[in-house]
Amino acid sequence: MPAAEPPLAEKRPHLLQVHDVTWTDDYFWLRDREDPAVKGYLETENAYLESTLAPLEELRRSLVAEMKARILEEDTSVPYRKGDWVYYSREVAGKDHALICRKRWRSDVPTDLLAPAAPGEEVIVTDLNERAAGDAAFSFGGGAVSPDGRLYAWKENHDGTDLYTLRVRDLVTGEILPDEIEGTMFDEAPVWGIDNRTLFYTLGDETDRPWHVMRHVLGAKTEEAKRLFEEKDPRFSVSIDSTKSGRFLLITSSSKDTSETSRLPLSGEAGLPEVFLPRKEGIRNSYADCGDEWFILSNEGAVNGRVFRAPLDHIGRESWVEVLPGDEAIAYESIDAFATRVVIGARKAGVPGFFLLDPDKGTTKWVTSPSAGGWVSGEPSPEYHAKAQRFSYETMIQPYTVAEVDLETAEIRILKEKTPPPGYDPSKYRVERTFATASDGTKIPIWLLLAADHPRDGSGGILLDGYGAYGIASDPWFDSNVLSLVDRGIGFAIAQIRGGGEFGRPWYEAGKLARKETTFTDYIACAEHLVAEGYASTKTLCGSGASAGGLLAGAVLNRRPDLFGAFIANVPFVDVLNTMLDASLPLTTGEYDEWGDPASARDVFDRIRAYSPYDNVRTQAYPALLVLAGWNDHRVPYWEAAKWVAKLRAHNTGSVPPILHTAFETGHGGASGRYRELDEIAMQYAFVLKSLGFL
Repeated sequence: MPAAEPPLAEKRPHLLQVHDVTWTDDYFWLRDREDPAVKGYLETENAYLESTLAPLEELRRSLVAEMKARILEEDTSVPYRKGDWVYYSREVAGKDHALICRKRWRSDVPTDLLAPAAPGEEVIVTDLNERAAGDAAFSFGGGAVSPDGRLYAWKENHDGTDLYTLRVRDLVTGEILPDEIEGTMFDEAPVWGIDNRTLFYTLGDETDRPWHVMRHVLGAKTEEAKRLFEEKDPRFSVSIDSTKSGRFLLITSSSKDTSETSRLPLSGEAGLPEVFLPRKEGIRNSYADCGDEWFILSNEGAVNGRVFRAPLDHIGRESWVEVLPGDEAIAYESIDAFATRVVIGARKAGVPGFFLLDPDKGTTKWVTSPSAGGWVSGEPSPEYHAKAQRFSYETMIQPYTVAEVDLETAEIRILKEKTPPPGYDPSKYRVERTFATASDGTKIPIWLLLAADHPRDGSGGILLDGYGAYGIASDPWFDSNVLSLVDRGIGFAIAQIRGGGEFGRPWYEAGKLARKETTFTDYIACAEHLVAEGYASTKTLCGSGASAGGLLAGAVLNRRPDLFGAFIANVPFVDVLNTMLDASLPLTTGEYDEWGDPASARDVFDRIRAYSPYDNVRTQAYPALLVLAGWNDHRVPYWEAAKWVAKLRAHNTGSVPPILHTAFETGHGGASGRYRELDEIAMQYAFVLKSLGFL
């Protein structure tokens, strides 16, 4: 891509010393966002990117237009019941964000649920477009309706950070109450007390680690909010939720390997949380109340979890009775409960779904997608006495579908199949699953969305996405935007590498801490497999990774840059060693169980230093590389990408310099809004098409 000369960041040697190791970081100065030279450099990088991509401007506009044409302009979600109302979101033509609405509940009959609101019947709970006010990084942080249905509390963010403002609206008058709480943590909905006046939320410490649970009474000053809970261990973060019954607030302190949960009745009475069981290193427990019992999902004695029951008023460990034993082929992931059934999220031989447990009989029924090879997710089913559990599913060629399963019979009923994108013809595409062989012989699944006539002679292109961290599963999903690549000869692939959770906890643990290298070698094996099988060649294969997947990108590129014609790294976690040595940064201490604490031991330091992408850039030819960062990103600070690109510029012997874009108005999630995000996607797709030679 011909353009002006790429900018070269100034080298300002900064001496670092840990254990008995001393080294110099030439670009450490880019961490100082108060230094005008930092922003100036990033602005120069943005200008260079635009200059480089200028010949692709018409293509970018065309991509935006065709992706926008696939958007279903007007759509309504399937309403769910809570109390006397049903709640739903509604998309409006030309608007980036949804309207959250409600109407009176009449029955659970699908025709009643799905019927449009009668004139004057719909209540707009909140218009997210009004709340966004045009801000590129606006994020809705979740909302909750008071038990009496009158008040709505929600959280919103406007700068891309993880700090949200909590607000409350009176749904009868439409008035926004003066109660306004700044700095609440993450996109986690607040919890109401039964008195309809008490709100619970979390606050963060100086590193944005959620550590305090607060109780606020409407009408009181925010500084008068009472602190209910404090988590002092810097490895642990706090989250809150209410049980479906509405009887209890659950406060969970968790690290990557350990959890401890406390409960507090939501009756509004004064009191302090009571811990279920004191934390024990490596043990993770989750709780749900069903009738007069607690049901507990625990990994005690079972790596993939098992299920217990105990009396509601006697939760001591000696009272636990096993209901479901551990099973190596089944990974239990979550637990929830209605009045008559317990719902256990799980993966069965890698397939996502959930079990319906009958507490009286102790029997289960397995529920998963009627369509093989896709994504399955629970949908809002907040009524404790409901007769069905909502869930959704999709595949790479089948759009999002909402269904419900009868809690007693396990019969599945389709409620709504999302209308396919305008002009979408599934016969033009095919989905394949293939397996790469890892260095230790393990078979690594790869899902592919291809054009029906995608060649197998290496002339086609592939965009290979990877993540492999935190036990998060990368299941296939439907993305109408990626059709713009597939229609031009570049298939889309998902590598289900270790470090993710596709096959339960062992799959995750095989790619973390001392085994982190496995994630990288798995991905390389997937890339080699796709080339060997003719899905692409080394010139027509593009890698992709975001956040922890950006760590994957950087580590893989240092090892095998020859395997790829291009790579995209989105908000990449690439300065791993420096970040994990700085406990003052957001999220660092909570990440020790994922990567290790390099300050604690020399062997951990050496291990992280051996794969940290920034520290292992060396003089060699790198493929075309597009790197994206957010100025307000608290999770992976902008400087990680900036330092990495600066160092790559100084060492890359390839013909195409890396390009960097920093979005000054957004954070970790990039631009929000269903239209606004298309510009960013089009930029990436144009880069891929050009770099792989498909123009």
